[in-house]
Amino acid sequence: MTRSAFFTTLICLLLRTFILQAQEQADPAMLIDRVQKQFDRVNDYRADLRAEVDMKGLSVPEMKATVFYKKPDRMHVESEGFAMLPRDAVAFRPTMFEKDQYDMVIQGKETIRGHECVKVRLFARSDTIRLQRVMLYVDPARDLILRADIDPERGSSAQVTMTYTQVNGTYWLPARIEVEMDAPMRFRRPGMNRQTGDTAEKEKPARIVVRYSNYSVNRGIPDSVFEADSQ
Repeated sequence: MTRSAFFTTLICLLLRTFILQAQEQADPAMLIDRVQKQFDRVNDYRADLRAEVDMKGLSVPEMKATVFYKKPDRMHVESEGFAMLPRDAVAFRPTMFEKDQYDMVIQGKETIRGHECVKVRLFARSDTIRLQRVMLYVDPARDLILRADIDPERGSSAQVTMTYTQVNGTYWLPARIEVEMDAPMRFRRPGMNRQTGDTAEKEKPARIVVRYSNYSVNRGIPDSVFEADSQ
Protein backbone atom coordinates (compact mmCIF):
# COMPACT_ATOMS: atom_id res chain seq x y z
CA MET A 1 0.00 0.00 0.00
CA THR A 2 1.37 3.39 -0.97
CA ARG A 3 1.63 6.22 1.51
CA SER A 4 -1.17 8.08 -0.30
CA ALA A 5 -3.46 5.05 -0.17
CA PHE A 6 -2.64 4.54 3.54
CA PHE A 7 -3.58 8.10 4.47
CA THR A 8 -6.75 7.89 2.36
CA THR A 9 -7.80 4.71 4.16
CA LEU A 10 -6.96 6.24 7.55
CA ILE A 11 -9.02 9.35 6.81
CA CYS A 12 -11.97 7.22 5.68
CA LEU A 13 -11.84 5.18 8.89
CA LEU A 14 -11.66 8.30 11.05
CA LEU A 15 -14.60 9.86 9.19
CA ARG A 16 -16.62 6.67 9.55
CA THR A 17 -15.92 6.56 13.29
CA PHE A 18 -16.85 10.22 13.66
CA ILE A 19 -20.10 9.73 11.72
CA LEU A 20 -21.06 6.65 13.77
CA GLN A 21 -20.39 8.48 17.04
CA ALA A 22 -22.40 11.48 15.84
CA GLN A 23 -25.30 9.20 14.89
CA GLU A 24 -25.22 7.50 18.28
CA GLN A 25 -25.21 10.83 20.09
CA ALA A 26 -28.10 12.02 17.92
CA ASP A 27 -30.14 8.96 18.92
CA PRO A 28 -31.05 9.29 22.62
CA ALA A 29 -32.07 5.64 22.96
CA MET A 30 -28.68 4.48 21.64
CA LEU A 31 -26.88 6.85 24.00
CA ILE A 32 -28.80 5.60 27.05
CA ASP A 33 -28.23 2.02 25.86
CA ARG A 34 -24.46 2.60 25.89
CA VAL A 35 -24.65 3.97 29.43
CA GLN A 36 -26.67 0.99 30.61
CA LYS A 37 -24.40 -1.54 28.90
CA GLN A 38 -21.39 -0.12 30.71
CA PHE A 39 -23.13 -0.43 34.08
CA ASP A 40 -24.40 -3.88 33.10
CA ARG A 41 -20.86 -5.23 33.49
CA VAL A 42 -21.33 -4.84 37.24
CA ASN A 43 -23.02 -7.99 38.49
CA ASP A 44 -22.74 -7.00 42.13
CA TYR A 45 -20.85 -4.70 44.47
CA ARG A 46 -20.31 -3.91 48.12
CA ALA A 47 -19.25 -0.45 49.32
CA ASP A 48 -18.95 1.63 52.48
CA LEU A 49 -21.07 4.78 52.65
CA ARG A 50 -21.02 8.04 54.55
CA ALA A 51 -24.05 10.30 54.23
CA GLU A 52 -24.75 13.85 55.31
CA VAL A 53 -28.18 15.49 55.39
CA ASP A 54 -28.48 19.27 55.41
CA MET A 55 -32.00 20.52 56.01
CA LYS A 56 -33.25 23.59 57.80
CA GLY A 57 -35.04 22.68 60.98
CA LEU A 58 -33.36 19.30 61.43
CA SER A 59 -30.07 18.21 62.95
CA VAL A 60 -28.90 14.90 61.47
CA PRO A 61 -25.64 13.23 62.54
CA GLU A 62 -23.41 11.82 59.79
CA MET A 63 -24.56 8.33 58.89
CA LYS A 64 -22.32 5.38 58.02
CA ALA A 65 -23.41 2.19 56.34
CA THR A 66 -22.52 -0.66 54.01
CA VAL A 67 -24.47 -1.06 50.77
CA PHE A 68 -24.87 -4.27 48.78
CA TYR A 69 -26.08 -4.29 45.16
CA LYS A 70 -26.89 -7.24 42.92
CA LYS A 71 -28.39 -7.46 39.45
CA PRO A 72 -30.91 -6.61 38.28
CA ASP A 73 -32.19 -4.27 40.98
CA ARG A 74 -31.50 -5.69 44.43
CA MET A 75 -30.09 -3.45 47.12
CA HIS A 76 -29.51 -3.85 50.85
CA VAL A 77 -28.16 -1.27 53.29
CA GLU A 78 -26.76 -2.34 56.64
CA SER A 79 -27.28 0.57 59.01
CA GLU A 80 -30.17 1.93 61.05
CA GLY A 81 -31.38 5.27 59.78
CA PHE A 82 -30.62 4.85 56.09
CA ALA A 83 -34.23 3.89 55.42
CA MET A 84 -35.05 7.59 55.73
CA LEU A 85 -33.00 8.42 52.63
CA PRO A 86 -34.40 8.20 49.09
CA ARG A 87 -33.36 4.85 47.60
CA ASP A 88 -32.13 6.57 44.42
CA ALA A 89 -29.79 8.71 46.50
CA VAL A 90 -28.05 5.63 47.88
CA ALA A 91 -27.86 3.55 44.70
CA PHE A 92 -28.48 5.60 41.57
CA ARG A 93 -28.50 3.25 38.57
CA PRO A 94 -28.89 4.05 34.86
CA THR A 95 -30.90 0.84 34.51
CA MET A 96 -33.80 2.51 36.33
CA PHE A 97 -34.63 4.28 33.05
CA GLU A 98 -36.08 1.46 30.96
CA LYS A 99 -36.23 2.48 27.32
CA ASP A 100 -39.64 0.94 26.68
CA GLN A 101 -41.10 3.10 29.46
CA TYR A 102 -39.95 6.49 28.16
CA ASP A 103 -40.04 8.70 25.11
CA MET A 104 -36.61 10.34 24.71
CA VAL A 105 -35.38 13.44 22.95
CA ILE A 106 -32.02 15.23 22.87
CA GLN A 107 -32.19 18.86 24.00
CA GLY A 108 -28.73 20.25 23.40
CA LYS A 109 -25.48 20.07 25.33
CA GLU A 110 -24.04 21.39 28.57
CA THR A 111 -20.58 21.23 30.12
CA ILE A 112 -20.37 19.75 33.62
CA ARG A 113 -17.04 19.79 35.47
CA GLY A 114 -15.17 20.07 32.18
CA HIS A 115 -17.07 17.24 30.45
CA GLU A 116 -19.33 18.10 27.51
CA CYS A 117 -22.63 16.34 28.16
CA VAL A 118 -25.58 15.56 25.92
CA LYS A 119 -28.92 16.52 27.50
CA VAL A 120 -31.53 13.77 27.12
CA ARG A 121 -35.10 14.52 28.13
CA LEU A 122 -37.22 11.53 29.20
CA PHE A 123 -41.05 11.52 29.27
CA ALA A 124 -42.81 8.58 30.93
CA ARG A 125 -45.26 6.74 28.69
CA SER A 126 -47.52 5.86 31.61
CA ASP A 127 -48.66 7.82 34.65
CA THR A 128 -47.92 4.74 36.77
CA ILE A 129 -44.16 5.20 36.31
CA ARG A 130 -42.64 6.79 39.42
CA LEU A 131 -40.19 9.10 37.62
CA GLN A 132 -42.41 10.96 35.17
CA ARG A 133 -40.04 13.54 33.68
CA VAL A 134 -36.25 13.41 33.80
CA MET A 135 -33.42 15.35 32.18
CA LEU A 136 -30.22 13.31 31.99
CA TYR A 137 -26.81 14.88 31.34
CA VAL A 138 -24.77 12.16 29.65
CA ASP A 139 -21.01 12.25 29.14
CA PRO A 140 -20.69 10.37 25.79
CA ALA A 141 -16.91 10.10 26.08
CA ARG A 142 -17.22 7.81 29.13
CA ASP A 143 -20.89 6.78 28.81
CA LEU A 144 -21.77 8.17 32.24
CA ILE A 145 -24.70 10.14 33.62
CA LEU A 146 -23.23 13.14 35.43
CA ARG A 147 -26.51 14.75 36.44
CA ALA A 148 -30.22 14.00 36.55
CA ASP A 149 -32.95 16.59 37.03
CA ILE A 150 -35.92 14.60 38.31
CA ASP A 151 -39.58 15.51 38.67
CA PRO A 152 -40.74 12.33 40.42
CA GLU A 153 -44.23 13.43 41.26
CA ARG A 154 -46.50 16.42 41.09
CA GLY A 155 -45.24 19.26 43.24
CA SER A 156 -41.74 17.97 44.00
CA SER A 157 -38.44 17.67 42.18
CA ALA A 158 -34.81 16.77 42.77
CA GLN A 159 -31.40 17.27 41.19
CA VAL A 160 -28.93 14.39 41.43
CA THR A 161 -25.24 15.04 40.67
CA MET A 162 -22.78 12.15 40.32
CA THR A 163 -19.00 11.99 40.56
CA TYR A 164 -17.38 8.67 39.63
CA THR A 165 -14.38 6.52 40.39
CA GLN A 166 -12.98 3.78 38.18
CA VAL A 167 -12.81 0.62 40.28
CA ASN A 168 -10.11 -1.89 39.36
CA GLY A 169 -9.39 0.24 36.30
CA THR A 170 -12.57 -1.14 34.70
CA TYR A 171 -15.87 -0.29 36.38
CA TRP A 172 -17.18 3.28 36.66
CA LEU A 173 -19.12 3.56 39.92
CA PRO A 174 -20.22 6.55 42.03
CA ALA A 175 -17.67 8.14 44.34
CA ARG A 176 -20.09 10.87 45.42
CA ILE A 177 -23.79 11.48 44.87
CA GLU A 178 -25.37 14.78 45.83
CA VAL A 179 -29.14 15.22 45.92
CA GLU A 180 -30.99 18.51 46.26
CA MET A 181 -34.71 18.20 46.87
CA ASP A 182 -37.10 21.11 46.36
CA ALA A 183 -39.75 19.65 48.62
CA PRO A 184 -38.91 19.31 52.31
CA MET A 185 -38.23 15.77 53.54
CA ARG A 186 -40.57 14.81 56.33
CA PHE A 187 -38.79 12.16 58.33
CA ARG A 188 -37.37 11.48 61.75
CA ARG A 189 -35.16 8.82 63.26
CA PRO A 190 -33.58 8.15 66.69
CA GLY A 191 -30.88 10.73 67.42
CA MET A 192 -32.43 13.39 65.19
CA ASN A 193 -33.30 16.64 66.96
CA ARG A 194 -35.90 18.98 65.55
CA GLN A 195 -34.77 22.58 65.74
CA THR A 196 -36.90 25.68 65.88
CA GLY A 197 -37.34 27.89 62.86
CA ASP A 198 -40.01 29.58 60.81
CA THR A 199 -41.95 27.88 58.01
CA ALA A 200 -39.96 29.52 55.22
CA GLU A 201 -36.71 28.22 56.64
CA LYS A 202 -38.03 24.66 56.95
CA GLU A 203 -39.12 24.64 53.31
CA LYS A 204 -35.72 25.41 51.86
CA PRO A 205 -34.26 22.64 49.69
CA ALA A 206 -32.81 19.67 51.50
CA ARG A 207 -29.34 18.49 50.51
CA ILE A 208 -28.03 14.94 50.81
CA VAL A 209 -24.42 13.97 50.09
CA VAL A 210 -23.46 10.29 49.91
CA ARG A 211 -19.79 9.27 49.60
CA TYR A 212 -18.66 5.78 48.59
CA SER A 213 -15.41 3.98 49.40
CA ASN A 214 -13.86 0.49 49.61
CA TYR A 215 -15.69 -0.98 46.61
CA SER A 216 -15.67 -4.73 46.07
CA VAL A 217 -17.03 -5.54 42.60
CA ASN A 218 -18.17 -8.84 41.06
CA ARG A 219 -17.01 -10.93 43.99
CA GLY A 220 -20.41 -12.57 44.45
CA ILE A 221 -23.06 -11.73 47.06
CA PRO A 222 -25.42 -14.45 48.38
CA ASP A 223 -29.16 -13.93 47.91
CA SER A 224 -29.62 -14.29 51.66
CA VAL A 225 -28.19 -10.77 52.10
CA PHE A 226 -31.31 -9.35 50.40
CA GLU A 227 -33.97 -11.65 51.83
CA ALA A 228 -34.97 -9.37 54.72
CA ASP A 229 -35.62 -6.49 52.27
CA SER A 230 -38.03 -8.58 50.18
CA GLN A 231 -40.20 -9.70 53.10
